[in-house]
Amino acid sequence: MPIRSPHRLAAWQYLLAGGLTAVLALYPLGVGAAWLIPQAAGTAILWRAARRHRCGWWLIAAAGTAGLLTSAWWTVRAATGAPPPHNTPMGLSLALQYALHAAGAVQLTRRKRPGSAAESGAVVLCLAMLAWSFIVLPYLGEPGYQQVDNALVVLYGVLDLAILASLPLTARRRPLLAAGGAVLVAAHLVYAATGGQGTLPFLPGGGPHLVMQLWWVLAAAAALHPAAVQPAATGERAGRAGLIGMYVAVVTAPLLPAVANPRAVVVVPAVLTAGLCGLLMLRVGLSSRLAERRAQQIGAALHEQRVLQQRLAYRAGHDALTGLANRDLLVGHLGRAAGGDRPYSLILCGLDGFKEVNDTYGHSVGDTVLRQAAGRLLLFAPEVDLVARLGGDEFGLLVTGPADTGELAERVLTAIASAPFVVDERWIPLTARAGVADGVPGNDAVLGDADLALRAAKQAGGARLARFDETLRAEQSERARIAAGLRQALLDDSLFMHYQPVVDTATGRIQGMEALMRWRRGDEIVPPGVFIPVAEQTGLIGALGTRALRLACARAAGWYRVHGLYLTVNVSTHQLRDPGFADGVREILAETGLPPTALVLEITESVLVDAADTSVLATLRADGVRIAIDDFGTGYSSLAYLHTLPVDILKIDQSFIRRHQDPPNPQDVSLTRAILELARSRGLVAVAEGVETQVQADLLRQLRCPLVQGYHFGRPCAAEAIDALLEQAARIPAV
Repeated sequence: MPIRSPHRLAAWQYLLAGGLTAVLALYPLGVGAAWLIPQAAGTAILWRAARRHRCGWWLIAAAGTAGLLTSAWWTVRAATGAPPPHNTPMGLSLALQYALHAAGAVQLTRRKRPGSAAESGAVVLCLAMLAWSFIVLPYLGEPGYQQVDNALVVLYGVLDLAILASLPLTARRRPLLAAGGAVLVAAHLVYAATGGQGTLPFLPGGGPHLVMQLWWVLAAAAALHPAAVQPAATGERAGRAGLIGMYVAVVTAPLLPAVANPRAVVVVPAVLTAGLCGLLMLRVGLSSRLAERRAQQIGAALHEQRVLQQRLAYRAGHDALTGLANRDLLVGHLGRAAGGDRPYSLILCGLDGFKEVNDTYGHSVGDTVLRQAAGRLLLFAPEVDLVARLGGDEFGLLVTGPADTGELAERVLTAIASAPFVVDERWIPLTARAGVADGVPGNDAVLGDADLALRAAKQAGGARLARFDETLRAEQSERARIAAGLRQALLDDSLFMHYQPVVDTATGRIQGMEALMRWRRGDEIVPPGVFIPVAEQTGLIGALGTRALRLACARAAGWYRVHGLYLTVNVSTHQLRDPGFADGVREILAETGLPPTALVLEITESVLVDAADTSVLATLRADGVRIAIDDFGTGYSSLAYLHTLPVDILKIDQSFIRRHQDPPNPQDVSLTRAILELARSRGLVAVAEGVETQVQADLLRQLRCPLVQGYHFGRPCAAEAIDALLEQAARIPAV
């Protein structure tokens, strides 16, 4: 593309300079036919420009055509020797050019700013005095005009007013067009100021005719000017210089007749009229400023309202803590994806161990961790359609384009676990789990599918990825069926207790009973490993635990009175976190008559971290209830827990006992011996679980394990079978 020299003139500048030169050169000649050449050239330029521009330029081009035809008509008549025309035919022939120019100027200066019509009206009123004083009034003051001439004068007054009204609106963006309108009005001003009579001044050689010829030059240059293609200004007001010029013109215009004819009868009205025009112009200016200020205030209020609506809409769809999309916005995107025509996927991500962060450090630290996790997930925003926080520590990533969601989910888990979360001076390492579900058009169950996959990843131990398949849905249906059955079981007698003896290795006598809940569903017995996890997930574990404790204590009260046996009952994490749990245990003990010293509450080692910050265990232990740690050696065992927690009994996990075969492995024996020594050093009672053979029983006796339980000494059975077992044991003398 050629580089334009900064000193090279534009086409409209060449036209303006050449046209002005041609007009001034033709004026001394006074030849009518010669004027048709620049007029025809200007009209041709206007029509060529009109094809590329707006409707207003078509009107301006039509005005040029009308002026050209008028000039050609009067030139032909003059060449045939016809006398000069009268005022009426001359005025009517020129009126069309004035009218088309006024219409075109108004069309080109239409603005969409509120109040622009009122502002234009104010300008017209201000300039009305100028037109009346300097254009209309001289015509009306001359005697001898007929009614047609008077009407024609009024018509020109209206046309001049229309042109004058458009001048301040066009001067800023299209100064050449405004100048063209000014010369049309100036032709009348020159005619009136010189006291001209007849129509000769508007024919070649006259002053008004010279001024009117400038219109073609200015209009053609305006059509070539770059501003011709620009839209009308919106909300743009005249500058300070323009306002001052308008004010001076309005005030001085009424004084011109007094300058031409300085008689008192003319000077006094002219001065008064000038003062009145000045006051009116000032009043209109102040009103315009006030209206503009009010329009600005209204615009600012509307802008604030739009900003507030946008802010509310943003808050409705985004999470306040992390700034990510919230669940509602994600559901909306999922709905649109399901209604589309291409597959999509959803990745749900959860933080492993986040609850412990809140419990240990407080929610403010947990909130900071969530914000940092959101920042790590936002790194994947270019690859996904939406990153959202569903609530708590769960996040979602929606993918609608072609992507390996499994590989993407693995990278998400790596990003979460790549570095510890740093809050103040705390370094908090966390892992994450993820569930992935794929959707197809018309499938709106992806969120539930991904949630099932996420739950499967959590149940598998966390820090892993699970993908949804139909087996998860079947498992979910089974869990729902189990949960419904448990709710019904709490209302009938399908929940019952089995008991397993705890035997003294030294004497072989039964020292206690461990209560185990069973559920009969129809003709089948549902194992505890099946319905207990469902009860914990659905919140039914508290009611089940209360039922088990009441049934077991009621039965064990008689065993304690007759045989001195203690009772062991399993307690879940949910029960320990219940503020009313301790009072509930006391109430059941008082109701059944079982002494607190005869009750052992058994908690699994994995809940020690959760129970460490509660006082419920210490409260019950102060009443005489003993506390046992179940499955010791497989969870989060720590000597610190044994120092701080109120523990009385260690139950050695059966995985250690099952290793003892004939002949025993010295390494396995050493592990069991170490746990027993630990218990004795802490003054705790040790109970070995899962004893199934005589070899295991003999070995534990040699290791001086105080108590044992397992299938070798008795399977869990109904209370009636335990009664028979106790009667049989009572008849056998102690070893």
